[in-house]
Amino acid sequence: MRSDPTSRETARLTVHPALDGLEMLAATYLDHAYALHTHPTYVFGVVTEGVERFRVGRTDNLATPGSILAVNPEEPHDGEKGCDDGWSYRTCYPSVALMREVADELGLRDVPLFRSAVLPAPDLAAAFAVAHAMAAHGGDGLDDTESPMLMVLAAIVRRFGDRSRGRPADRPVDHSGARRRLALYDALIAEDLAASFPLARLADAGEVTRFQVIRDFKHMAGMTPGQYVRDRRVRRACDLIGTGLPLVAVASEAGFADQSHLTRAFKTVKGVTPAAYRLAIAG
Repeated sequence: MRSDPTSRETARLTVHPALDGLEMLAATYLDHAYALHTHPTYVFGVVTEGVERFRVGRTDNLATPGSILAVNPEEPHDGEKGCDDGWSYRTCYPSVALMREVADELGLRDVPLFRSAVLPAPDLAAAFAVAHAMAAHGGDGLDDTESPMLMVLAAIVRRFGDRSRGRPADRPVDHSGARRRLALYDALIAEDLAASFPLARLADAGEVTRFQVIRDFKHMAGMTPGQYVRDRRVRRACDLIGTGLPLVAVASEAGFADQSHLTRAFKTVKGVTPAAYRLAIAG
C-alpha cells in the first residue's frame, strides 16, 4: 500500500510581533495547490528544494532555488508544484507599513512595487532563508530576529524595487551622535539584562529609526544589537560565576531564560561551558 503523499507535507506558520506582526511560513508541499487569492500584504519567499509553479495576474512563473518570489499587495496569485517532487519554501508576508519603513530608510517617496514575480538573486535568497529561519524561531532572547529580516527586505527593495516610484536618495553615512546613542542603549540593557530588547525599544530610547539602531551598533560596537545583548549577558555571567553563585542563579541574574540557555550562549563566546569555566578560574 502506498502512503498518502499529503501525510508527508509539513507547514509551520509563525508570527513575529516586533516586525509588525510579520507572518512567516515554512512548508513542504507535494500535492498541495493554492487557489487563486490575494493578500493585503506583500509576499516574499524562497524555494529551498524543488520547484513551485505560480501565476501572478496572467503570468505563469517557476520559482527554483536561488530565486526570490515577490508578489505585490492585492495581486491575484496561486501556487502548485512545478515538478514531481513538489517544493519546500520559506515565505513571509510583510505589511505595507513595514515596507513603508523600509522605503523611508532607502529614501523612496512611496512603497516599492515589483514588476517581476521571480527575482534571480542567489545571494539574497540565501540571506532571506537564514533571516527567515532566525525570525521564525523567535530566538531565545540572545539572537537577532529583527535585524537580518529588515536588512534583507531592504536589500531586495534596493536591487529590485520599482525605482519609478521615487529614486533612492544618496543618503550619506552619518555617525554623529552614534557614540551618545550607544551609551543610552548600553545603559538601558544594563538596567535589566533579562528584559527583551526589540529594535523599536532601542529606537525609542535613541529617538531614531530601527535602521539607525542597527547602523549605530555596527559602527560603534562592530556587532548587531542581538550580539551586543548576548555579549553583555555573558560578561555578567563571567563575573557572577567567579563569586561562587550556583549556575542556575547565575543564569537568572545574567538575564538568561534558564541554565541551558546560559550554557549554549556561554560556550559560543568562551568556548567552554560555565561549569568548565568555574573549574578553570577556581584552579
